[in-house]
Amino acid sequence: MEEFISFYDSIKKYHKSWILEVYHSDVLDWCISVGYRIGHPWHGQTIIHVQSNDIELAFAKAQVELKEWLLEKDGGY
Repeated sequence: MEEFISFYDSIKKYHKSWILEVYHSDVLDWCISVGYRIGHPWHGQTIIHVQSNDIELAFAKAQVELKEWLLEKDGGY
């Protein structure tokens, strides 16, 4: 979990229009999403969304998916 938060913290200054959401419930397990903030033209669009009953696996998958998205859509990280 700390690795994902540290990575997200290192890139957030370049992506100020993003919002990070982490939540847990008995129905949805652990969910981690990165999307665009309210007011951004792409508000409501999700960049990544991961769901798992294992918190460590959820954060690991989120980091991989976000890095892959950045490589494909943003030229790297």
